[in-house]
Amino acid sequence: MLTAPLFLIGLVAVGIPIAIHLLQLRRYRKVYFSNVDMLEELQNESRRQNNLRKLLILLARILAIVFLVLAFCRPVVRNNSAQLQAGGTVVSVYIDNSYSMESGGMEGSLIESAKVKAREIAEAYKPDVQFQLLTNDARGAQFRWLSREEFLAAVDEVEVSAVTAKLSSVAKRQNEFLRSSTAANRHAYIVSDFQRTTADVADYPADSLVLATFIPLGGTDVANVYIDSAEFNSPAYFRGATVRVEVSVQNHGEKSVESLPLRLFVGGKQRALASVDIAAQGHATATMSFAIEGEGTLQGYVETTDYPITFDDRLYFSLAVTHQVPMLAISGTGENPNLQRLFAGDSLVGYHQIPVSQVDYAHLTDNRFIVLDELHSISSGMAHTLKDFVSDGGTLLIVPAENAEVTSYNQFLASMQMPQLGTWANGQTRAEEIRLDADLYRGVFQGKEADMERPTVTGHYILSTTGATVSQPLIRLLDGSIFLTETQVGSGHCYLFSAPLRKEHTDFVQQALFVPTLYNMALFSTPVQQPYHLLTATEPIPLTGSYDAEEVPHLQSADGSVDVIPDIRRMGAMQCMVPHGEISSAGNYILRDKSKAAEGLSFNYSRQESDLAFYDRSEVKKMIADAHLDHCSVVTSADKSMTDYIRQRSQGTPLWRWCILLTLLALLAEILLIRLPQKKNRP
Repeated sequence: MLTAPLFLIGLVAVGIPIAIHLLQLRRYRKVYFSNVDMLEELQNESRRQNNLRKLLILLARILAIVFLVLAFCRPVVRNNSAQLQAGGTVVSVYIDNSYSMESGGMEGSLIESAKVKAREIAEAYKPDVQFQLLTNDARGAQFRWLSREEFLAAVDEVEVSAVTAKLSSVAKRQNEFLRSSTAANRHAYIVSDFQRTTADVADYPADSLVLATFIPLGGTDVANVYIDSAEFNSPAYFRGATVRVEVSVQNHGEKSVESLPLRLFVGGKQRALASVDIAAQGHATATMSFAIEGEGTLQGYVETTDYPITFDDRLYFSLAVTHQVPMLAISGTGENPNLQRLFAGDSLVGYHQIPVSQVDYAHLTDNRFIVLDELHSISSGMAHTLKDFVSDGGTLLIVPAENAEVTSYNQFLASMQMPQLGTWANGQTRAEEIRLDADLYRGVFQGKEADMERPTVTGHYILSTTGATVSQPLIRLLDGSIFLTETQVGSGHCYLFSAPLRKEHTDFVQQALFVPTLYNMALFSTPVQQPYHLLTATEPIPLTGSYDAEEVPHLQSADGSVDVIPDIRRMGAMQCMVPHGEISSAGNYILRDKSKAAEGLSFNYSRQESDLAFYDRSEVKKMIADAHLDHCSVVTSADKSMTDYIRQRSQGTPLWRWCILLTLLALLAEILLIRLPQKKNRP
């Protein structure tokens, strides 16, 4: 297509070399020689050769004029799918501001290179075009149209963020916002390093109304060693207990790492030190431990040293040290001496025992662990209260009496989807299978199950299961019946023995297994703690404390630099904090109510950014082709100016430079043809 076709009138100049050619034509004349021998000295030039040479010179002159005229006409090659249509234009630019963008780029870092590309994009459009700037944070303020000046100011303020987002989810928001405009032209730009863990190009939402352009910045794979996660050995912690931490370390490099140091800090003091050897592209686990010396909130972190990527070299955690677990034993035949002997003198368990006739249903939920010890029957009121108690996170242990009213028990057990009491079986039997891998026995025993002393039973109920039963047998007898079973109900747990816990019915109360079984039921009845959360978390975070709705709790960092008011909501019987991206830095935080420290929360950066492997342009192109994303394109070079790229795409690829080059080549050909050595006839 010619941008200035009026210049074609210059083609009349082609007549000039044609006229010169005609005037230079001449006839050959005859020359007579008296001596024929002189013909041997003549160097003849044939008429055909002479005419061909002159025609080539004429052709070179004509082509020079034609190409020169075409250069003034400014020919372009346009892509119809990228042409701007009447009706206005809106542009959305997404800048990936994740931590991986801190790696090296043309402008010092990839995030700075992304800003340069965004400015070039803005300069390529007319001043009346509306812009949107989108980052991983995707805050509400980003979903509005900006002028060019406002857009450039917003680009200058973009900084690296801890928020990690999948490319497909960002593109979905981007397309939805572009479709909200009535403009005829909707352009989307993706400026990113296309990290493999987040750039899910195959899931990119295709939209025929949006012209999308991918701008890979050429991220370079970087070897990175980082702390991936930490697991703690117990869901509940008490003063004097030893905490064991298993720290997982990843190596995303092509070289092995030897003796990598790991340091564990608690309360600002180093409490443990370890080192690990990690194979290339592998992982290793180090076990570290420390003793709990105080009560309340316990906060710390595990760290290592690795350069140049440092954001994932530290993992923060918070633990709530429990003072005492409130426990209530409701007895039907008097206090059980075995329970009294185990719990009454323990400082970690607040043991209380009452007969069933003195139960106050209004205060049952003040406890964390309730034992129904040999009740004759379970009333409907008690059943309803206990079901709510377990569903809200409490732990219930049911020990049936030998002469129990089976019907009332089974009605309650059925509502909890637990096994039901069958007939009473007399006769001695012993335990055959003990599930030592269950959470109740986690970390209690070491060695083989065959080495353990197994309890015997002289009389028990045959527990029956139905299709609705969701229990897990913990101890199974030789005849295949169940002695102890566990059922999760809501966020709590319910345990059921098939026999009374007295020596008349079983020697279980005299064996070593009795103590950890009952003791762990009590200790694990405290709310399960999450030692840390990710900054990218969107799900509600359960809280261990209770907060007055009229008070305004504050979430503060340890140094006081961060102070936000979190969104705390009641969900069932628990209170939860709903994260909205208020916290942007990893660290330990305290949730305060009435100026008092209530509980600790720890936040860490997502480890998705730790694997610094990227897609190159050819891979991005292939994924676009495989996904049939016809309205998406990839910028071929990171060095190419986006201003030139966009203008060429919208206005077409100019060919005038090629025309000038061909003009020069034609003139050069003319000069060479004229200066070719000629053999002239000499008389």
